[in-house]
Amino acid sequence: MRIQALFTAAVICAAMALPASAADTPQQAAMKSCAATWKTMSAADKAKTKYTAYMGTCMKAPAPAAAAAPAPAMATSAKPAMSSGSMAMAAPKGGGQAKCKDGKVVTYKNRSGTCSGHGGVATWM
Repeated sequence: MRIQALFTAAVICAAMALPASAADTPQQAAMKSCAATWKTMSAADKAKTKYTAYMGTCMKAPAPAAAAAPAPAMATSAKPAMSSGSMAMAAPKGGGQAKCKDGKVVTYKNRSGTCSGHGGVATWM
């Protein structure tokens, strides 16, 4: 009985120590990078978007070559730098509709900023 209690205590201690010593996942590294970039942005750039909207967009951007350091281009802009193929979809001529993540359906003329106040776009219609 005592050996089992010691073993259980050792397993619990090891499990509690693991997260502190484990390496970040790519998603955690990206989140830390996006948060660090937000902190370095000017007040004027921060006023252009909400933190949650910025983080959602930043987290969807392709990972930089060095995940630990934010890209310099992102430090001066409220929007992360994007490659030509990521999230750069042209709006249909005359606009269209999108369903936001909070369930609201909105009409847009261009896709940039659509559903920014509603948690982002769930689906383009």
